[in-house]
Amino acid sequence: MTSRFDEIGSLFLKRRKELGRTQQQLGEKVGVTKSEISKIENGRGITFSTINKLSEALGVSAKIELKPTSEVSLNVIHYVVMSMGMFARQFKLTKKEACNYLSRFKGLEFSIENYEVEHQLSMQDCVDDMAAICLKNGGALS
Repeated sequence: MTSRFDEIGSLFLKRRKELGRTQQQLGEKVGVTKSEISKIENGRGITFSTINKLSEALGVSAKIELKPTSEVSLNVIHYVVMSMGMFARQFKLTKKEACNYLSRFKGLEFSIENYEVEHQLSMQDCVDDMAAICLKNGGALS
């Protein structure tokens, strides 16, 4: 399983190779050992401080984004549960299977983000929209 730290480490590895530097050379430039650079490139030991030091040494900028979480209203929860249940029935899935599928292929995310429009449609249209979004994102139910 990958994490965001793995992704950050991979980006540092890619940039280091683009510049033709070894782990040893990069480590000397930022004041850490070759093994520490290896750990970072593998997604371990990454801190804001190391991100800043490596970004500067590799001539890139790092952007960290904090987003406020939004509260989901009971109406949205009710709508999602109902549409997920209908989705499960239509595709002959258990509710758990439907939830996992819709989560994996972004159908739930779509329903929540577009609640204001989607909840005004028929439940069948909502299920069709979720199925289309899932298909677009790699899902295979039909």
